[in-house]
Amino acid sequence: MNTHLVPDWLRGLLIRSVAHRYYSLVVAVIAFVTTITFSFPFVAVLIPAVLLSPRRWRSLGLLCGVASGCGAAALVEIFQFLGGELVLARYPELQTMEGWQLASEWLQRWGLLAILIIAGSPMPQTPALLFCALANVSSLGILVAVAVGKTAKYLFMGWATARFPARFVGYN
Repeated sequence: MNTHLVPDWLRGLLIRSVAHRYYSLVVAVIAFVTTITFSFPFVAVLIPAVLLSPRRWRSLGLLCGVASGCGAAALVEIFQFLGGELVLARYPELQTMEGWQLASEWLQRWGLLAILIIAGSPMPQTPALLFCALANVSSLGILVAVAVGKTAKYLFMGWATARFPARFVGYN
C-alpha cells in the first residue's frame, strides 16, 4: 500500500525548510495552495510536517487552519468569478458525488455551521464550497467557518502526531 501521497519535491521542500524559523509559514503556504487547487488532502502534508518538527504542532495547526480558510474563501471567489456553469462543465462529477448531495442538504439546513462541520471532518469540502459559491454565501463567512473547522482539525491531528508519532510514521 502506498501511503506517500506527498510528491517527492514537496517532501524535499519540507525536509529542506524544517531547520528554518519560517517552517510553519512554508507549511501554511502549502495548506493555502492545496486548498485552493484541491490537488490532494492537506493532512498528507501536515502529518509529515509535524513528524519533522513535533514541537511546532501548535503553530502548524493554527497557521495551516487559517491558511486553509483563506484558500477556501479565495476558491469561492474564483468559483463565483468563473460562474457555476463553467465550473460544473469542467467538473461534471461534482454534481453526482455523494459529498455534493450531503453538503447541499447540510448547507440548506444549517448554513455556515455546516461548512464549519465539513471543514473539521474528513468529508471533502470542495463540493460544499462550490455550492456556497453558487448560493452567493459571504466569502468572509466561508473564511471564518473553514478556518475554525480546519484549525480544530489540524490542531488535533498535530497533537496526535506529536504525541503518538509511531502511529503516523507510515505517512512520512
